[in-house]
Amino acid sequence: MSFDVLIKNARICDGTGAPTFQGGVAIREGTIVEVGNVSGSARREIDAEGLVLAPGFIDHHTHYDAQISWDPLLTSSCWHGVTSVVMGNCGVGVAPCRTNERGIVAWDLVNVEAMPYEVLLNGVSWAWESFPEYLAAISQHPLGINAGFLVPLSALRFFVLGGEAAERAARPEEIAKMVELLRQAMQAGAFGFSLSTLRQHIGYQGRPLSSRLASREELAALAGVLREVGYGAIELALTRTAGMLAEDELELLKLLAECSQRPVTWLALLDRTDMPYVYREALETVAPYIKSGMRIHPQVTPRPARAYHNLRTPFIFASFASWKEAFNRSVEEQLALYKTPAFRNAFRQELKGKGGVVFTGQWDRLSVVRVVLPDHNVFLNKSIEEVAMLTGKDPVDALLDLVVAENLETGFLFAATNTNPDAVQELITNPHVLIGLSDAGAHVDQSCNAGVPTYLLHEWVHKRGALSLEEAVRRLTVEPADFLGLRKKGHIAPGMDADLVIFDLDTVKPCPLEWVNDLPGGKPRIIERAEGIVYTLVGGKVFFARGEHQGVYPGKVMRSFAA
Repeated sequence: MSFDVLIKNARICDGTGAPTFQGGVAIREGTIVEVGNVSGSARREIDAEGLVLAPGFIDHHTHYDAQISWDPLLTSSCWHGVTSVVMGNCGVGVAPCRTNERGIVAWDLVNVEAMPYEVLLNGVSWAWESFPEYLAAISQHPLGINAGFLVPLSALRFFVLGGEAAERAARPEEIAKMVELLRQAMQAGAFGFSLSTLRQHIGYQGRPLSSRLASREELAALAGVLREVGYGAIELALTRTAGMLAEDELELLKLLAECSQRPVTWLALLDRTDMPYVYREALETVAPYIKSGMRIHPQVTPRPARAYHNLRTPFIFASFASWKEAFNRSVEEQLALYKTPAFRNAFRQELKGKGGVVFTGQWDRLSVVRVVLPDHNVFLNKSIEEVAMLTGKDPVDALLDLVVAENLETGFLFAATNTNPDAVQELITNPHVLIGLSDAGAHVDQSCNAGVPTYLLHEWVHKRGALSLEEAVRRLTVEPADFLGLRKKGHIAPGMDADLVIFDLDTVKPCPLEWVNDLPGGKPRIIERAEGIVYTLVGGKVFFARGEHQGVYPGKVMRSFAA
């Protein structure tokens, strides 16, 4: 029998968690047609002797909404065996959006996901207004991997309420309009909707991100759309303090799950250095509801959370009221603000109350990693706590004096979560969580965690043995596919889509981070390549081979109604 592709001699890990077995996979017209003891000829044969063959990995938490306009490969995810992504998370995105409102919608992505404003405004095609038009426009682009889309609630609210979206809840007639627009988006193929209630997430010029103003009536009505159509999911940036779940947050989770009768995923559960193992409380709180059948699964990451920062885009301090005036201003305006005693004193007062979300005063975890003045080389790789001691200043003055002297070009590394391996192991082995949180496509000049799959395989399977190969692959494939309703992905079996990854378990891992200047306009970003991913197939076509793109673009815009 003749096939398009025949993979032989592989160690097959089928995604279900079942034991691996030796065999082959035959592919015809983008579909797996035979698995196991396969014989016959093919136009392309791959000998996978000594390698693992698994379903392509699914990343359900990305922010490629803008990047997909200029990067059809969706780097860095494509290098790590990821064959399907979902974007539009955390309530922010590029659609729906009216032509004359692009600038404000773009600022939401700048402030929440740390994307360069000029890149968003000039690199995104913006060839749409409605969400169905956005899906149609992206469908005309070449795509390397498969892409699904959530409707971001902040953009939807702004589309209906205009500038008042960041000031108030919607009125009944506005709720009805949003319901109709979401219904149209779902009928066009959206995978649900997303929102954020975090005070860390701010919009244009420090105003609250629009989705934070949504009333329970709004959310219940929107969730009802998913119940009506019978597909889709909801993603929610929820926890005010990573690892803790307030009573009103639990009630919101229950409301969304009950009104939608669909899966809900929320973030983030992390182990904090200042509050070790606090996430256990949240897991204990939701466990009874999950066991009773309510699908309200928190997201976790297998990686330490480390990010680069500068005070030109002060994302790290976004939850502090004293920093609201620092956002979306010119360099001159920011420098003037950072110099004022009133600003510094207000920040100091807030720190006394531990009022932050990302940053709560961990000066020992905020380190200087880039300086531009030779006299400041002495501060490199030292924490702000150490800089304060060296300069005889308090940490607030030490930080702000340094960045003002360097015209805001100083770079910092912040590492305050998931640094305890025992805690991370406890999180990623919990049966109620979803592994994700790569944030791929966001924070492009701060961090890159697109390599969640290769990190999980290297660190927690190969190196530490905390997860079996079968369980790790299941958590990267079948589990997110089931959550999203992807009936033909995530599992190696006849009739399933031929999205596959072939890797060497002994060598697979993410590479060290690199700086490149490949954003529109030559702007810089951080990327993360991979080792040990030998082949990636999308839609039955060899997409990457030994790290090299094969010149094909077999990805598709995934539609939830047909998933």
